[in-house]
Amino acid sequence: MEFGFLSLLPPLVAIVLAVATRRVVLPLAVGVAVGAIVLAFGRVELVTDFGTNDTVRVRFVAPSPWVSGKKTQLVLSQRDYGETRLPSVSVPRFFLSPQLFIDNEPWIEYLEITLNSTVGSESTVQDLIDAFENCSPEVRALASVSLEKGEPSTVIGLSLPSELEILDFEPQWTKIPKSGIKFPNSPSTDFLNAGVIFFTTIYESISSKSHIQALIFSLLLGAMVGTLESGGGMRVLIQRGSSKIKSRQGAQTLIATSGLAVFFDDYANTLLLGGTMRSTADRYRLSRQKLAYLVDSTAAPVAGLAVVSTWAAIEISYMADGLAVAGINDKQAAFEMFIRSIPYRFYPWLALVMVYCITISQRDFGPMLKAEQAALTADPDGDLEEDDKVAEPYPRLWWAAVVPVVLCVVSVMCVLVYTGIEAQSVSEGAAVVGQADNSLIRHAGQVIGNGDSYVALMVGGAVGLLAAVWMHIALGGCRFTECMRGAFGGARQMGPALLILWFAWALSAMTEKNALDTGGYLSSILSDRLDVHLLPTVVFLIAGAMAFSTGTSWGTMAILTPLSIGLALQLDAAGGPNGAIALATCGSVLAGAIFGDHCSPISDTTVLSSRASGCDHVAHVRTQMPYAMVVGVVCILGGTIPAAFGVSPWISLVLGTVVLIAVVRGFGKLPRETENRILAAKE
Repeated sequence: MEFGFLSLLPPLVAIVLAVATRRVVLPLAVGVAVGAIVLAFGRVELVTDFGTNDTVRVRFVAPSPWVSGKKTQLVLSQRDYGETRLPSVSVPRFFLSPQLFIDNEPWIEYLEITLNSTVGSESTVQDLIDAFENCSPEVRALASVSLEKGEPSTVIGLSLPSELEILDFEPQWTKIPKSGIKFPNSPSTDFLNAGVIFFTTIYESISSKSHIQALIFSLLLGAMVGTLESGGGMRVLIQRGSSKIKSRQGAQTLIATSGLAVFFDDYANTLLLGGTMRSTADRYRLSRQKLAYLVDSTAAPVAGLAVVSTWAAIEISYMADGLAVAGINDKQAAFEMFIRSIPYRFYPWLALVMVYCITISQRDFGPMLKAEQAALTADPDGDLEEDDKVAEPYPRLWWAAVVPVVLCVVSVMCVLVYTGIEAQSVSEGAAVVGQADNSLIRHAGQVIGNGDSYVALMVGGAVGLLAAVWMHIALGGCRFTECMRGAFGGARQMGPALLILWFAWALSAMTEKNALDTGGYLSSILSDRLDVHLLPTVVFLIAGAMAFSTGTSWGTMAILTPLSIGLALQLDAAGGPNGAIALATCGSVLAGAIFGDHCSPISDTTVLSSRASGCDHVAHVRTQMPYAMVVGVVCILGGTIPAAFGVSPWISLVLGTVVLIAVVRGFGKLPRETENRILAAKE
């Protein structure tokens, strides 16, 4: 059945409230509540056992008079066809009874189901469900059917209490004469049903096995990050690298590369780099604005691209919800889409390219150039922070930062390969391995794609956490209680993100095909109005605008990812989940979310970056925004638009890299003192 514009209300309400309140959890909860109300008031249900003495229960769902303007009745009959045949499902066109009309307007609409009573070929519940799936769009818009209890093979062809039975859908609705207004006879019951739907959806959103696994991995990796922070291993590693640089260019490159090394969490990246690199920036007279930019523009991009990060399981989960909207419930398909969409995430890739264009060339433009010039002309003998002057008493502690991360990544890959080979052997047999037309790379991709990504991430998170705790204790970084305190603190930091995730799952469930079917409605109204090749660009701009307004990339992905993927698959059904449109649209949600995050003055990572780097927050936003805008424009012109027409994303990334290099070389300038030093060195 179709809900029309009402199916758009839950995500629209969530988006509007998120922008207005600059919060995420409450708007998501309100969106779920709106969806529950629409489902409760927008449909009526009928449960029947077909005279089987409650052996089976079949539920029919039809639009309420509020949505359709008509009251629905179900007419059940039997007919001996003399052969095997599916039940017939139809909407009779003509009626003779005057009771079918009120005020000369059609009020009652029949849905007629004729069951096959031929001996030996009697209709079963599964036959009835199949008949609904194969019936006309008119019937599918009027009602849907599902098995609530019993076996699908149960025979119902000869079990009706009479040859003709007319059943009314409940609850009853009343029409005000000559007004066209319909209302339920017992609205309190509908509100009660809305409450039941709301809490049931919330419960089911977290009780799903894959959702629980995603939560566990996020908590484990958060705990590992907290241990690395509290134990000091990551800090020693960064300080060890900073002691080996000899130039201003080397300082910038080290900061950017350290950002790539801390790929597993954007918050940890921001806090660790911003706090530990202040003395390095001061020593080589880098402005705090430049430090904040290098920290901010490597944190979310690298976490969003990494296969093992606090973002990975969340992204896979959102993609699984989007595929479910299109009727694809295979979680391996979600992981495969996650991997395949990585090249299509143009903004994170090109944001990192922009960082290295700036650091290697030492050229800047806009407000950043003025900030760098001011830093070079300022007093070079500023005081360094006391924490940065203290010699590290445990010089080998940096191993405690490297080994856990390596073990985490290796564990994830090993479990993916193991579960992938096991799944492939079960589904296709060992002969698949020996197929001659499969290259080694292709076969490896198939194995990893068939692996259980959620189990792999959980195992990797657990191995990384245990290794981090053990190595920090063994190398003298901290005691067991301190490690545990850091681990609990890191897991607790994931709390707000997991709460967002919980309600995002519930909102996604409201828009699925078996609920409001928001994607189906959007597809029906956009198929003739929006060129499917523009969808990735439109999604990128919407995600950017929403992240800019709300200040959260996670909240943006939570609302838009399931909806966008479902819409892409319906507008480009031929391409499927591995088609260019679906992959580019999927990548555009994350890319646009990070883009809006980098431009937003209320973004959490933007605030953390400026605070950790000791930079004025407004100055950080003002100096970073021109760089983000340039990358965003290049992403659209050289990324989302060409990719939608089938151009390889790798070609787009190469083209975007060339354009960014040209922009920095053409518009960027060296600060005067740096330029004078370079000229003097050449002479």
